[in-house]
Amino acid sequence: MDSLLDAVVAVYGLPYKVLHCPNVKLKKPSLVRKPSAMLVFSLILGSYFLVTGGIIYDVIVEPPSVGSTTDEHGHTKPVAFMPYRVNGQYIMEGLASSFLFTLGGLGFIILDHTHEPSTPKLTRLLTTSVGFLCILTSFFTCLIFMKIKLPGYLQG
Repeated sequence: MDSLLDAVVAVYGLPYKVLHCPNVKLKKPSLVRKPSAMLVFSLILGSYFLVTGGIIYDVIVEPPSVGSTTDEHGHTKPVAFMPYRVNGQYIMEGLASSFLFTLGGLGFIILDHTHEPSTPKLTRLLTTSVGFLCILTSFFTCLIFMKIKLPGYLQG
């Protein structure tokens, strides 16, 4: 086993005996700076919003923004949710769900900020309330969305 390892190391090391890395002094351009924490957070939150909204699905499948259904009188009315299709969505359905996922995530981030020791008691109470409100709103609205999308979901 060691002889095989030595042979592999010798084969992979052969180009480095002939080639040498040049001694180049590269300077960082003056326009390039470390991005702020808030910029990185905003980019990650924006990409989270787009990915959970199904932007990849929307680009590949190209679904309509909203659907339509015909009522008993023959009139068409818009529908935001694609019923009985877990693997399919309209664009507005994805964006609404993505907004709720992001709202719930922001609720957890707000709750994380309540643990700073310098936060006054009233501010801590308000941020805790806002964080829980965001999480609960997101959870129950997503549950309502699932019941609209799949009638009979979680019905015993």
